[in-house]
Amino acid sequence: MATGKDEPKATFVVDCPTCRAKVAAIQCGHAERFWSDADGPGDPEGRRVAVGNCPKCHTILVGEQRQIAFENWDSDEDVWSDFTRVFPEPPKTFASWRIPNVVRDSLTEAEKSLQAGANIAGCVMLGRTLEAICHDVIENDVNSTALPSAPSSASNPKRIILAQGIQALKDKGVIDERLYKWSTELRIIRNLAAHPTEVSITHADAEDLKIFVQALIEYVYDLADRYEDFKIRQAFAARRKEKNSNN
Repeated sequence: MATGKDEPKATFVVDCPTCRAKVAAIQCGHAERFWSDADGPGDPEGRRVAVGNCPKCHTILVGEQRQIAFENWDSDEDVWSDFTRVFPEPPKTFASWRIPNVVRDSLTEAEKSLQAGANIAGCVMLGRTLEAICHDVIENDVNSTALPSAPSSASNPKRIILAQGIQALKDKGVIDERLYKWSTELRIIRNLAAHPTEVSITHADAEDLKIFVQALIEYVYDLADRYEDFKIRQAFAARRKEKNSNN
């Protein structure tokens, strides 16, 4: 029997880039899928996507959840991750397996802070990301002829001062003069965020620092891996051409 009352609308919590805050987006559609890797250990996987609008600015928002625990498999009940915004302005992803977890985790925390409008907290986490990159590069020379080994899982690595780390990146040829000058300017923003000063950090400044950090990760890890793959393919093609010419 109809009561005349509107049914409560489904919502999902996700970051709105326009409002720069977490909002309960009004859901207007969703899709989900469950499967297992037949070629692997057979662990189940689940993914859910929700589409809706910000209740304040009406921006279209698309969020994605991943199932992280499964009832009667590894948990007493199904457990899902928080929604991650995949539209608009989805978080940047990287392909290299060499990226240390501390780099990925720090960048994720920085993005969450910036999405929520916490510019100072975001810059502090971006500085942590930079320090982790510098430490990894110093420990594993990314410009060697062979790819470095997987990052160490040592729990207490020696602390590296950011200014010294950036200088080491330049000395090793990891970054050029332009990136070095940019990183030096952005380091000042990070230092202002890390210490109690009266200077405010704008969202534009924080975004500049984030873009630099993302570009550095892509350059140091993803592009380095692709270059190594390219050299391997070129060498293989040269050997195959030589073999064919000798036949």
